[in-house]
Amino acid sequence: MVSYGDAVPGDVFKALADPSRRALLDRLRDRDGQDVTQLAEALPQMTRFGVAKHLGVLAEAELVTVVADGRHRRHYLNPVPLQQLHERWLSSFTAAGAQVLLDLRTHLEQETSMTAATTETPETPETPSATVFTIVIRTSAQRLWDALTETGVPRSWLYEAVARSSWEPGSAYAMGVPGFDLMSGTVVTAEPPRLLVLTFDAHWDDEVDPEPAGRLEYAIEEQDDVCRLTVTLDGLAPATARSVAADTPEIYSALKTVLETGSPLRGA
Repeated sequence: MVSYGDAVPGDVFKALADPSRRALLDRLRDRDGQDVTQLAEALPQMTRFGVAKHLGVLAEAELVTVVADGRHRRHYLNPVPLQQLHERWLSSFTAAGAQVLLDLRTHLEQETSMTAATTETPETPETPSATVFTIVIRTSAQRLWDALTETGVPRSWLYEAVARSSWEPGSAYAMGVPGFDLMSGTVVTAEPPRLLVLTFDAHWDDEVDPEPAGRLEYAIEEQDDVCRLTVTLDGLAPATARSVAADTPEIYSALKTVLETGSPLRGA
């Protein structure tokens, strides 16, 4: 059994090997945040118990993130493990082996680049609009918190952006490169080293800049020598949602590499 979300490649491949589980991931790619009843529609020949068991395997492999929402348990596609497999092995595989991974990625993503299938329909109690990513990092909660709140130093895992803030609730923050802020907002909640909630106003291109701010949450859960980081982005307008869904897996995969090895695998 995988310990505390520490998904290894074998678990990811095993989870993806079953066509029913791939169908569930396809369903979440089309619309994130569904509960078991909604997902069971993708497998009408199967009982809800059977669907729940398949979802458990996907969650164990960190390919699905489960979020409690009242009586519902919402499921979100988490492409980070696929991003990590790509970064770890693709460059060293034989051509044939690399093609297997590329074919798998194409099937799951339909020629997108590690997207997270963010819901773009109006938010209702049954179809919440959110993007949720999880990643397990071999580090301490305090060290992870320090990396997320570090100021005045270029972040090698985030396009060399520099953060400016006191990180006190109610204070402003901004993150960017000289002469240009990539994002900005207000600190809503800061409970080091467990929870950081920010408003999230994107400025990185002309498409996202006019859109209203959404919300960014970092939740850190520590066990033994690893931390599970859950990144939730919600309330985002369509262009911002599409952009963060495409880029976020690579960003936090790069953060994992920096914290675990001391240097980025490649420029983020």
